[in-house]
Amino acid sequence: MTTEVLSSTHNQNEQKPQQNVVTQNKDQMQTTLNDPNVKFPLEDSWSFWFYKNERTKSWKENVKFITSVDFVEDFWGVYNHIQLVSKISLGCDYMFFKKDIPPMWEDPQNCDGGRWILNLDKKYHNQGLDMYWLNTLLALIGDQFFEEGPYVNGVWVNIRPKLDKIALWTKSAKNAEVQMRIGRRFKEILNLRDKDTVLFYEEHQAANSGTAQDTQLYKI
Repeated sequence: MTTEVLSSTHNQNEQKPQQNVVTQNKDQMQTTLNDPNVKFPLEDSWSFWFYKNERTKSWKENVKFITSVDFVEDFWGVYNHIQLVSKISLGCDYMFFKKDIPPMWEDPQNCDGGRWILNLDKKYHNQGLDMYWLNTLLALIGDQFFEEGPYVNGVWVNIRPKLDKIALWTKSAKNAEVQMRIGRRFKEILNLRDKDTVLFYEEHQAANSGTAQDTQLYKI
């Protein structure tokens, strides 16, 4: 009996240092989370852009770089400072792209790619647009496209009189397997469960040289 009691006591004494280490680690983590001077880096750096349609200027002149963000806190600082997408004027756009990738299809990092497009009826302008946009941004900074993340360059939102459009820009348009995985994931992120809501994919080069119908490579 004495041996059993001693053995049990010995095991309990071995567990105590381990429990203390776990407790200390939790306390240190909580201290870090509560420290206002600590920033949490993003997997990739991202840039905010804005487009305002001024007819006296060229398209490139109308595209304005806002800023780049490298940390979670910086992202929220910018997002909370700029207007909600539902509040910007007709004819204006927001773009959110990986740092050093400009939102221009002619750029070498975009030219072989395309975009997954969600067309939104204006009835969603004040009810769902902001949510769709924010969820997409959070998916990008949170690396929610997983293995296909390196193929995703950014996202673009257009505000127009008849409809709004969110377009996810990707590389390697002809890689059907990769694009379909990205499209399915994008639909999950947007939480689009309505079977009538279709995302379609168009190639940049084809979109700038043919009709919209001819440029639809994939649908989901």
